[in-house]
Amino acid sequence: MAGTQPETARDRALARARATRRETGAELPPRRSRPAATRPPAEAAPVDDAVAKLATRYLVDGYQPDEVADRLGVDRGWCRAIAARLQGRR
Repeated sequence: MAGTQPETARDRALARARATRRETGAELPPRRSRPAATRPPAEAAPVDDAVAKLATRYLVDGYQPDEVADRLGVDRGWCRAIAARLQGRR
């Protein structure tokens, strides 16, 4: 049964741990899984309140959300959401 022998020290250690757990009835160690990558919120607000105030003022004055986002460097989704809220669509 030479083909069933573990090849590396890690494999031998894992086999030894499995055998010990079987003998003692211990529960399995917790699985280590990578946490899911977090995405920024779709409508992230501007970093500064002054920028948000200015962007809102531009939107109230009738500028398009995409223009405001480009001009002030804020999130397009945030600008569109605020514009929709101001127009009563949200």
